[in-house]
Amino acid sequence: MRFDRAIIPLLLTGLAGCNLAGPASLNNGRSAYNAVINATEDEQILSMIVRQRYDETFGMLAVSSVTASMRIGASVGGNVGIGSDSSFEGNLVPLSAGATYEENPTISYVPLRGEQFIERMLGPVTAEQALLLSRISTQEVEVLRMLVRRANGIVNPLFSSQSAGEGNQFDRFVEVYVRLRERGKLDVVRTADQQYQLLLHDFNEDESVDVRQLLQTLGVQVHPDDRDPIALPLRFFVGEPSADAVDLETPSAMEIIQAAGLGVQVPGEHLTEGIARPAATIVSPFIIIHSSADRPTHAAVAVMHQGWWFFVDARDARSKQAFIVLRTLIGLRLDEAASGQAAPVLTLPVAR
Repeated sequence: MRFDRAIIPLLLTGLAGCNLAGPASLNNGRSAYNAVINATEDEQILSMIVRQRYDETFGMLAVSSVTASMRIGASVGGNVGIGSDSSFEGNLVPLSAGATYEENPTISYVPLRGEQFIERMLGPVTAEQALLLSRISTQEVEVLRMLVRRANGIVNPLFSSQSAGEGNQFDRFVEVYVRLRERGKLDVVRTADQQYQLLLHDFNEDESVDVRQLLQTLGVQVHPDDRDPIALPLRFFVGEPSADAVDLETPSAMEIIQAAGLGVQVPGEHLTEGIARPAATIVSPFIIIHSSADRPTHAAVAVMHQGWWFFVDARDARSKQAFIVLRTLIGLRLDEAASGQAAPVLTLPVAR
């Protein structure tokens, strides 16, 4: 009988490999799961916009948890011979060692539906959400254009069929508002009694021209002649325009999705066949969603619908940033709706 002395070092090496499998799995699995979940979230939101543009229903699934169980095993084997060496020479494997690794993920989905989901989709964006999202405005994307439906009675043409003059008035309000904000002359503050105020302050003689234009556009009867700070109540509700306050009406998440749908470039054959209707307005959309019969080569996110690919071009910074705002907004609106709902569990095998 023979027993190879290399068995102990090899056995220890195999066991050491098993000990490293756990950290290696975390290093590889976490980024893989996160990348896939992020990509499918993007696709789900893009599909929602496209399906709404086609007047079709849509559903949403929220990933509530990902649980991955690991099973690691090790095996060691050896062959021994009895009798003369010549009878088994070259036919024996002195030592064999192996390790097995298996990972089984369990992914829990929450279907978003019911009264709470409908309320979240159709209820207006809250003041807190609108003010939070306004902080991620960029040079290419001004979030106010997406999150304000009316300002002191001035209608945003994205959310209503308005004449060019009324649309220009809203654009003028946004342009002056943003210019004063970027110069540090306009801030939204909260008072001791938890009320919001629009504060205009520290403006020089030249900047007072913008202040006057902003107030005049909003119909506010305050004159900044002495350049003292001006504090106007900032309210979020629907009502008659006020002469001594700024009243903002916010749209619902569904209205913002509909506005995003204005940027979907529907194939001409779908319009001709009546599969989709022409856009109801000619207002410039805040996001462009291209269509292509072939799979796009430069897509930040893409989905297929009605046999065509719809995608946000990876080279279009403005549309990508607008999509980030959309996704953040929908996440804010729906996270609370997803909490407390029963989560059906779907177990998916992962090839390793």
